[in-house]
Amino acid sequence: MAAALLAGALALVPDVSRAAEPAPASASASALSTTAAGPASGSGPGSGSGSATLANGERLELIRGDAGEAAAPGFRVVPKTGHRSGRYAYATTGNKLSVQPVGEREPLPATTITTGAPRTSAPAPRAAAASYRVTIKLANADHIGPIIRVWNRSTWMSYDVAAEQYGSSGTIALPPGDYLTAGLYTSWQKPGHLLTKTFTVKDRGLTVTLDASLAKETALTADEPTARPYATAVWLSTPKGGMIGFAGGWGGATKVYVTPFTLPGVSLRIHSLLVKDGATANNPSPYRYDLFHGFDGAVPATPKVQVRTADLGRTVTTLRSAGQDTTGSLLSSPSVGDSSGAGISTPVRIPSTVTEYMTPGIAFTRMAFHDGGPRFDGVPRTLVKGANAGETFGGAAYAVQTHESAATLRGSRLSVYEPWGFGDAAGHRGSDSDAVQDFRLTSNGATVAEATNLSPRQSFSADLAQTQARYQLVHTVRHTGKPNRLTPRQTNEWAFTASGYGVDTRPRLTDVALRVDGLDIRNAAGTSPVTVHAHATSRTPYATAKVTGLEFSLDDGATWTALPFTAAEDRASAQLTVAQDTRFVSLRTTGEDDGGSTVRRTVIRAFAGPAPLTDENVGATRISDVAVNGRRVIAPATYDDPYAPPYTVRFTATDPSGIAATGAVLYRGAHDRPDAVIPVQVPQCTEVDATTSTCEAGFWLNARTQLGRNDLAGEWRLAVWAYAADGQGFTDLNTAGTALILRQTRVTIKAPTTPVTAGTLFTISGIAGINDWSTGRWNALAGKSVKLEYRKPGVSTYTTAATVTSDSTGTVKATVKAAHDANWRWLLPRTPGVGAAASPLAFVDVR
Repeated sequence: MAAALLAGALALVPDVSRAAEPAPASASASALSTTAAGPASGSGPGSGSGSATLANGERLELIRGDAGEAAAPGFRVVPKTGHRSGRYAYATTGNKLSVQPVGEREPLPATTITTGAPRTSAPAPRAAAASYRVTIKLANADHIGPIIRVWNRSTWMSYDVAAEQYGSSGTIALPPGDYLTAGLYTSWQKPGHLLTKTFTVKDRGLTVTLDASLAKETALTADEPTARPYATAVWLSTPKGGMIGFAGGWGGATKVYVTPFTLPGVSLRIHSLLVKDGATANNPSPYRYDLFHGFDGAVPATPKVQVRTADLGRTVTTLRSAGQDTTGSLLSSPSVGDSSGAGISTPVRIPSTVTEYMTPGIAFTRMAFHDGGPRFDGVPRTLVKGANAGETFGGAAYAVQTHESAATLRGSRLSVYEPWGFGDAAGHRGSDSDAVQDFRLTSNGATVAEATNLSPRQSFSADLAQTQARYQLVHTVRHTGKPNRLTPRQTNEWAFTASGYGVDTRPRLTDVALRVDGLDIRNAAGTSPVTVHAHATSRTPYATAKVTGLEFSLDDGATWTALPFTAAEDRASAQLTVAQDTRFVSLRTTGEDDGGSTVRRTVIRAFAGPAPLTDENVGATRISDVAVNGRRVIAPATYDDPYAPPYTVRFTATDPSGIAATGAVLYRGAHDRPDAVIPVQVPQCTEVDATTSTCEAGFWLNARTQLGRNDLAGEWRLAVWAYAADGQGFTDLNTAGTALILRQTRVTIKAPTTPVTAGTLFTISGIAGINDWSTGRWNALAGKSVKLEYRKPGVSTYTTAATVTSDSTGTVKATVKAAHDANWRWLLPRTPGVGAAASPLAFVDVR
């Protein structure tokens, strides 16, 4: 699978790091190690995925295909909640993948993981008689922390270069031979550079200079005048799959300069996403250009390519919500057949539709992310020129997406691995980092093994009796994130016959997948009937399965009503008219195969009804003492400051059994149809006592990249929810608190700098400005009332001397009589949607 670097929640995909996970009944390991970062987390068989923490606190995730293939796995970087996509340099050396945050104010170290891919590199040769010192030097480079690699052009073995963290060069000892070197560098808010040069080592050391002044800007553009690059990946690929490159960035930070070269077997790859100018997470682009181009064997002197929209494939992608509007990201990764590549993403509102224009003939693997919620993985998709069929992510009903190797029986050891607990009706495998799952295996009423609160990436194992016996396996997946208002719980109940007598096989398990037609983009039913489809399959080759029952519930599974259905072979369907006062519909289906194995799958809140989503309280769970930003006004900036602390959300949650999980989200407008949303991190809760927890969560806010519309300034509402520890109670409050999010303002001041004579008149002026969320620029603030105030030396309070109205240029001016020494300032009071501001103090000396 092509390497996939997530660059956006993003938006890329803002995501949230989980707390430490409980020990599993059995957890499978992955070949993953880390350096310069936190500990890695394991993965299950077939996924080959693991994670590590980057030096900037974001999460690096390794993603491999189902078969666990060894060739260059993909990876993505998950930004912190509320942060836009960062910028990352990455490189492979054999089976090591290094990822380094770049473009930061301070140099940050790389995080290195072991991918398990075949080694195509050799360790750096030790200095010996046949090795010579080579210095790789950057010239004309304004940089922080270069990454340098060297390849032998005969064997394409790769070598790390010991680069100076703050310097401009690196050194390596190399034997005689022909080599290619590549260096990456960037600096704070400046473009990146990918520099290359060939050289030959003969019988002495040498210095190789990578000259940035020779690099040319590379880019992919379209003939759509309103389109601009949102995210870009550029990487160098060698014949043996080695790579080095950049991914990520936003706006002007996407620019990358490369050195033109001619070198057979070496390619420069460019993957670029274009969106409409001014698009943000809450004001997303109606279209998306997904472009790929490769310069194979030679990079021209002008490495820019413009494509015609008419030459691209066109499709419409629909992103449905899990019952709650949120922001998210759509990631794509090109598969170009050389075990290299990088994936990037653009922000999307969920739910929404987006028209996509894609380079035809290239297989793009795509993922759809809900901020703070589930992820849906698409299969590689190749478009042809012109119109193509659309694709929908997130259609109900959500349920476990299985594959044949998810359950295995090796000897007497049964292993079950079900990481795809949030798959959609179209068959896209999905996952939810905040989900937990329980397993219980019984036989003849006796418990064989059980495990609770496992993460989605942990497997369950148990030893079976050597004699043949009948087993019952119950698998429950629970979701507690607010974007997952649909399918908070699903249960699979299997019955099968097995023997643990020295056989390597698969247990005979039957599955039934559900799909509901006739729902809207929020997976809600309307006045017309919906059609429920069920499809039975068996995990045993050549076995046949059928659907044996369908039921629905309008009270979260307390009572069930049989749903008459028509069946044909392994499929069944039924129509259901949903009453107008229905909030949610749960579904239950049963199936069996020709070997006597059965399944009952229950999906609580499989889809929504027509009724609005009001507050909910079940049991004694309560929320109180809610405060956003300490109840202070929020006036966000229109730029990213990686060192800025997050805004906070705090509240208290109580239940007689204690609190298991909580969450929150900020929204503007109506709860069911918000104008905008701001994701909040998963709260960290501290127990006060057995029944009460105080919870705190953070969120970052860049008004330009997340909001992008001035009319979103004003009062926002905070929805908060909490689940009881015993699973019997929960509360979900649509408006638990409020927050004022206002536009930043500023006022300058100009006053006499030389002493003035008492009794004479003097003038104080200034200019009032306001931050424009749609552009990030400061505009004149006209027609606003501004106070001129003074404070005498030794006095703590201000006195108003004049009140004036700013003119069309934002200018304010007042003439006053000199009476005494004083510090003067302009004060702009808070008005609807506009924050308050005070100018700097200006001291006027009166004599």
